[in-house]
Amino acid sequence: MNRCSNLIGLMMSFILALTISASISGCAGGSDVGNPESITFASDDALMAYLVDQYAQSALPDTVRIEKTDNDLAAPGDSGEAGYSQTNIQEAGVDESDKVKTDGRYIYVAGDTDVKIIEAASEGAMKKVSQIDVNGFVDSLYLHNDTLVILYTPKNGTGSTWTGEKDITPLDIDIGMPYWIPVNAKIGILIADISDPENPATIKNIQTDGFLVSSRLTGGRLHVISQYFPDIPPIERWYDGSDADRSDTYDTNKQKLDALSLEDFIPSYQAYDSTGFMTETGRLVATENFLRPDDPNGGTIVSITTVDLANPAGDFESLGFIADAHHVYASTENLYLVSTEYNNIFSIEVETSFPDQQTRIYKFDLSAPTVEYSAAGQVPGRILNQFSLGEYAGILRIATTTGYVWDGSSKNHVFCLEGNDERLDIIGRLEGLAPGERLYAARFIKDKGYLVTFVEIDPLFTLDLSDPRNPSVAGELKVPGYSAYIHPIGENYLLTIGKDVTVENNSVWYQGLQMSLFDISNFANPELIAVEKIGDRGTESEVLFNHKALTFRSADNMLAFPVNLYEHLAPPSALWEYGTQTFNGLYVYQITDENLFEYAGRIRMTPEQGDLYFYPDWIRGIFINDSIYAVNADTITAADVQLIEEILDRIDLKP
Repeated sequence: MNRCSNLIGLMMSFILALTISASISGCAGGSDVGNPESITFASDDALMAYLVDQYAQSALPDTVRIEKTDNDLAAPGDSGEAGYSQTNIQEAGVDESDKVKTDGRYIYVAGDTDVKIIEAASEGAMKKVSQIDVNGFVDSLYLHNDTLVILYTPKNGTGSTWTGEKDITPLDIDIGMPYWIPVNAKIGILIADISDPENPATIKNIQTDGFLVSSRLTGGRLHVISQYFPDIPPIERWYDGSDADRSDTYDTNKQKLDALSLEDFIPSYQAYDSTGFMTETGRLVATENFLRPDDPNGGTIVSITTVDLANPAGDFESLGFIADAHHVYASTENLYLVSTEYNNIFSIEVETSFPDQQTRIYKFDLSAPTVEYSAAGQVPGRILNQFSLGEYAGILRIATTTGYVWDGSSKNHVFCLEGNDERLDIIGRLEGLAPGERLYAARFIKDKGYLVTFVEIDPLFTLDLSDPRNPSVAGELKVPGYSAYIHPIGENYLLTIGKDVTVENNSVWYQGLQMSLFDISNFANPELIAVEKIGDRGTESEVLFNHKALTFRSADNMLAFPVNLYEHLAPPSALWEYGTQTFNGLYVYQITDENLFEYAGRIRMTPEQGDLYFYPDWIRGIFINDSIYAVNADTITAADVQLIEEILDRIDLKP
């Protein structure tokens, strides 16, 4: 990939949407206890007036239009038990949903419109024992004791493009009115009792208005975060930049919006019994449980719907916030909603010398009986993904990038924030790292941090965050390639996964996958001790943008991840030439006692012949005792971890 291609990735960061997050305490048992009165609403009329005002003033000046580009890469997580592997997560004690879950005996697999329950017997033998049908499209799963949670999109809930968006052009910037969020979208939460896996029983099935942003499970409570954009009439999204035209645009928009009712603006919910019969419906969030940020900046509604899995048949809660949420991070104590904005769109003053972008952070307390709004803060720049944040000893650390690689203005920063009443104050700064480069991966682990930036080579920074008021760079190591994922291996090693690169005439060309192992026992002098390259140009893996695609079993340092392999069958004529697809499936490695990558084998998940148009949407590896299971929505293949390419059993999951 050349510098022009890198520019495309950078510009997408600039595209991040503008609005603000709002949290909602729910209709079905929610409470506003503990939420400040200054950010709540006293009546339906007050809530309605606020929403109308926010949407009416959402038009942006023409000067902020910019070409749309592709999304940045994402990053990573951690998992591993002695007997069986679990979903790769970011924080211990905070589970994340995924396509596959296991309890060591049964494997729960998300299909398109169902969940299949497979018994994994000894020596890799398998048997399908039951199936849970879903009236919609399965997104992901949680497994908690004898309870299975299925997050899905109802068949009538995929949503549609906002009818007011009739002037979509390649020059529209994704900030302001979030027309990219489908209107009339719905989220389903189906909770099943699987104490008898052969006879699963529905406990609760609710559907809420909104678009799924993320979810977390911690302390036995499930939190589902969604964003709701109502299907309002067409309104003006742009003005010419003058105060007079902005005022006229506001008045025109307000006149259209005043004709609506409050029910047109806020999300609702429906509950169904096991036969699909609707048993109740209503507002997802009661008026008194809507919250707004101190600095208004948008009208979309972010809801946090909470289900106590200790009593899944009981009422759920919904806490909401009138705002936007691009990323979600959670510790066992707190939930953070994060949105990146273009500065000065609404004349927002921000404590920074960087004028382009700022990231707003909203903190919610998960330790109380109900989710409560806690504090808000902001930092300069834009984040990469959820791994750009990490909390330790009450301090939030966040990594951002300001500026752009294409003009040489990019810099990277780490800020330490501490709660002070209802504010998140910056108490420590580490600014100006890797000028001219941008962040490709980040990870915060206890009082240490790790950053990877990239333009032509991959600098790994180790950060000392033991004194959050004086964060510092402990060490730096430059290695070829780039890393998109950082994973801790014990206390002394880091695993990274990214791409090998070749530089020619100042152009950077991505090649195959590259795994790297670093010794960080001498924190000030990290050392690269092992490298493994997989495939040639064109080789990809879901793990580059989804940390859940990696499975790591810490008991024996076994790791598995999907690989769509491309290889040069003859020497390439140029660095930019792609290879030929030769394999798509699961790769398995072990990190040896000598700290080397030992290839253990691979399991094909597609037909023998390469077919660019036929490959699984996702693949996961599961370790159970001495067996490895390669799983996708259609097939599970089992093998012995010592003889991976000798298949023990295969089961077809297709209808």
